[in-house]
Amino acid sequence: MRPKFIFALISSAALILGAALFLKQHLQNASAPPSIAAEIKSPALVTASNTVTSVAPAPTFIPPAPVVTNILTPEQHQEVIDAETDRLQEWSVNDDPASLSNILADLTNSDKEIRVAAIEAAKQFGSADAIPALKAAAETTDDVREKIDYLEAADFLSLPGISDSNVQLPLTPEQIQANAQRDAERLAHDQDEVKHHIQDNNPP
Repeated sequence: MRPKFIFALISSAALILGAALFLKQHLQNASAPPSIAAEIKSPALVTASNTVTSVAPAPTFIPPAPVVTNILTPEQHQEVIDAETDRLQEWSVNDDPASLSNILADLTNSDKEIRVAAIEAAKQFGSADAIPALKAAAETTDDVREKIDYLEAADFLSLPGISDSNVQLPLTPEQIQANAQRDAERLAHDQDEVKHHIQDNNPP
């Protein structure tokens, strides 16, 4: 009986030891995946942390361009008209293509007073070369009186011998009135300049 008892005891001890070893190995294998998963995840996290995210630059604010105004006072406007009218009178007594070109350019000036002066200067210049420009200017205006003035000037320059002489037809009543008004305005302007000059030189 004793040998059997000893054998049974040894067998039981061997079974217990084997079960313990098996259980230990099983527990180690079960805990391995989290460790592996952590090792696999780690590079991904490092890669994500090293990724450079591009940021769009903020839009550049461009201030609006300043508005440039060129508004003349009534006095300055009249000075411009007077100066151009004087030049037209000077060109009208010349006999060169450049002067005629300057006169014809003013036939379509934005200021009516200058256009009227240009018509008179073209007639005074006495060249038939101004006829096409006068007729073209007549087509661009809706003012009936002004259209007639253009066409009358063209007819005047188309008369035989006009381009070879300084003969000038009598002015119409409207033209006489316009010339008188310009002369009166120029005289008033000159008087104002003289008055200001005296006041500046004789302060109170």
